[in-house]
Amino acid sequence: MSLLWLKAVPWSTIVSNAPLIVDGAKALANLARNKAGAAAQPAPSTLSGDPQTDLTALSARVQQLEREQRQAADLLRSMAESNAQLAQAVDALRRRAVRNMWLVWIALAGLALLGTWSLLR
Repeated sequence: MSLLWLKAVPWSTIVSNAPLIVDGAKALANLARNKAGAAAQPAPSTLSGDPQTDLTALSARVQQLEREQRQAADLLRSMAESNAQLAQAVDALRRRAVRNMWLVWIALAGLALLGTWSLLR
């Protein structure tokens, strides 16, 4: 496979979004680490008998799950924004390539007319 496709990569967009990508990766790693740590702890599956203690433990767990869900939603939102920016960059590159192709065809037609004109002269 040729490495010419690397020229078509919107490096300026990737570099400008690099901090967002790194932050997203860190957030994802932290989320995975937190889930792994939570999985290592025994789940309070048995009731202690005290309804107030059980309710407090369940409330804390629900709040933790809500925090994780918000973090995951923020991460997905930032990834979607990055994806949208990359899609816009690819579309701009496609339009530029089409425009350049038209310019090449016009230049070739002009050269052909100029060559024909110079031969007939």
